[in-house]
Amino acid sequence: MKIAFLGYGEIGDTVLAGIAGKHEVSVVVTHPARFGGLQETHVVRRAAELALPLVEARHADDPHVVATLRDARPEVLLSANWRTVVPESTLAIPTLLSLNVHDALLPSYAGFGSVNWAIRNGESEIGLTVHVMAAELDTGPILWQVKVPIGAEDTATTVYRRLLDAYPGAVLTALDRAAAGVEPQPQSTEGASFYHRITEADTRIDWSQPTERLLDIVRAHSDPFVNAWCRHAGTKLFVKRATRPSRAYRGTPGHVVRHTDGGVAVVCGPSWATGSDGIILLEVQPENGRRHPATSLLSPGTRLS
Repeated sequence: MKIAFLGYGEIGDTVLAGIAGKHEVSVVVTHPARFGGLQETHVVRRAAELALPLVEARHADDPHVVATLRDARPEVLLSANWRTVVPESTLAIPTLLSLNVHDALLPSYAGFGSVNWAIRNGESEIGLTVHVMAAELDTGPILWQVKVPIGAEDTATTVYRRLLDAYPGAVLTALDRAAAGVEPQPQSTEGASFYHRITEADTRIDWSQPTERLLDIVRAHSDPFVNAWCRHAGTKLFVKRATRPSRAYRGTPGHVVRHTDGGVAVVCGPSWATGSDGIILLEVQPENGRRHPATSLLSPGTRLS
């Protein structure tokens, strides 16, 4: 199939590399490397390696992008980690379909940060959905889905890598289905949810939450994502790794109790509630500092907020 590709970053690169040997990629559109301060040049390098025509733009309806896409006459417009809204005028350019690959099992977890939100919510699986793009983000009919498990000890990093491995196969299967005339199916309204972009404020640890919730937020914001954080001695303290204690530590949320279980025991949750067993901080990193074993920075009797 003749494809016009819109993509950015490592995800965009992975999908582009996966389809280039199987389909005719007539043009690649990506964001400038400085876009959003991310400095990701993956797609630029891949397009050069594959000798594919490349256009850089912030928006998919920039005049030079629209002109290039029309000249390319694609059957399919394929989006992978394109980070701005694709307007209906651009979606209408391909002769067959405009498709996007989203890192969740739509209709659940539409929007942003799906991997992080899913782990924060204690989900046991996530996945990829290849769907027709519509005017409203992540709402178009579904062409193909694959499921990816989330283990109890998985972090956002491990789940992201697992998803990255699944992207090429999921997209190629969807394109085969499109070529065979398979009709995309409308999304159900049951279980539909939309999540906003995660801000740094959203990753702040709330010590009034029970143990499982705190472990989930730490797992959900592993490197390279913004880590879960709290305040210690008037500055931010990012939590790199944490685990469950071997015994319950209860009392005042945020109180540092002792060095134990290879780390530092901190009280969390209401003291009378089931599941408020405390948490062991293993590795932490002060703002503008380097990572340390928690035992080297946190003393018993101090308070985290």
